[in-house]
Amino acid sequence: MKILIINPPAYNKKDYIREGRCMQTKSSWAALWMPLSLAYTAAFLRQDGYNIRLIDCIAEKMNNKDLLELAEKFSPELIIVNTAFPSIKGDMETVSLIKNSFPSPSQIFSKNLGGRAKIAIIGLYPTLLGKRSLKEFNQADFAVVGEPEWVVKNLSQALENDNPLEKINGLVYRRDGEIKINLPQDLSKNDINQLPFPARDLLNNGAYCLPTNGEKFTLLSVGRGCPYNCSFCVANLYYGKKFRKREVDSIVNEIEECLNKYRIKNFLFWGESFSIDSVYGEKICDEIIKRNLKITWATASRVDTLNKQLLEKMKKAGCHLLSLGIESFNQKIIDLTHKNISLEQIEKAIALVKKAGINSMGHFIFGLPGETKKTAKKTIKWACQSSLNYAQFYCVVPYPKTELGRIAKENNWIKMNNFSQFDLTKSVMRNENLTAKEIKKLRDKAYFKFYFRPKMFFQTIKEVNSLKSFLSALNFLKWIKPKK
Repeated sequence: MKILIINPPAYNKKDYIREGRCMQTKSSWAALWMPLSLAYTAAFLRQDGYNIRLIDCIAEKMNNKDLLELAEKFSPELIIVNTAFPSIKGDMETVSLIKNSFPSPSQIFSKNLGGRAKIAIIGLYPTLLGKRSLKEFNQADFAVVGEPEWVVKNLSQALENDNPLEKINGLVYRRDGEIKINLPQDLSKNDINQLPFPARDLLNNGAYCLPTNGEKFTLLSVGRGCPYNCSFCVANLYYGKKFRKREVDSIVNEIEECLNKYRIKNFLFWGESFSIDSVYGEKICDEIIKRNLKITWATASRVDTLNKQLLEKMKKAGCHLLSLGIESFNQKIIDLTHKNISLEQIEKAIALVKKAGINSMGHFIFGLPGETKKTAKKTIKWACQSSLNYAQFYCVVPYPKTELGRIAKENNWIKMNNFSQFDLTKSVMRNENLTAKEIKKLRDKAYFKFYFRPKMFFQTIKEVNSLKSFLSALNFLKWIKPKK
């Protein structure tokens, strides 16, 4: 079977990052990320002997016309399409164009395949919307709820061998004019150590570059799942609540492959928190140090799971940036999210990271329950006075299936016309104190106050070392400038 895996083209001239829970424009990070889930899915399917083509249309600067020409030449029987809330209109358009443009050329079709190429959508959109996602994507045949690799593998085998679809957990599909949804995946039983290394050989790795120096970088998975219950977060809906660790040797072997085969020495260690298990984090660092691998990497952490010994090892192993989930500098607001961290832990974590010689990036959300203009302004002031090197500021998004989504719906706080507005840069809900418009203004003000300071100007000049990185910095500053 021929299988085409697609990261859809830019929509409305915006390049989107679509990777699990992360759904943002490229300009929000000033860099394009590789579609890690798609590369894993491609590698997993290739193990079974399928003929795989993986196309990141954004990296290849392909539009829908280019994509259709490629699809026609490749003639796939199954097409996997990545989706995300902010780009959903464009993703739907791509699916419709593909479905209506060509049939599969195979002369022999299985009962499940029928007479045309079948299309499956993956990502957070079908994960959170379930059956509704196929109602919205009226040209798609299947949708995957949760991480995609095992569901797509089982689907491919079922289509090829005429096996029943009802037994594929995590699958949404059409049958006799109805939309069916199977039992959910037991994500805790998906052994991520069964997965081969992502199929980077099917991607244009030179398209994914750091904004500061233009060097190649890649995402690298260190584990999946999150045991915490933050009211606004979708991480454990997509990857499950059990933290599943990759074998340390496998992680570091993949790093070596990236160094030797792809000449990539910069990494984003992808996971909900590198320090969920600090001993595990130390073992990864120890193995990198033992093998004397000269790499640089960034990752994310909770503020309450860091310690001096782990941070020192991270620095020695090449960590240069650590993202911290702060959300707000108001204890009442934090408590309402069930994040279970304190203001003291936030300040202690930032101090520890700074002392270890690692740059820090704080992540903040405006408009959470309990937020007022006063609390938001206090958070902005504190962020500017803190030792954070960088910050990301978001508008609250009430995703379906989250506690926040339930609360917002019950209180009639959600103000949106379609799901493409579920974008962390836009405000789609009010809370008990602020309008959606006021939340957006506070978020814009935070970016302006934080980045348009003399400290940030000199820091940017120090880090920029090429024309390309200078232009990336300008684009980022243009993106964060408040719109009137």
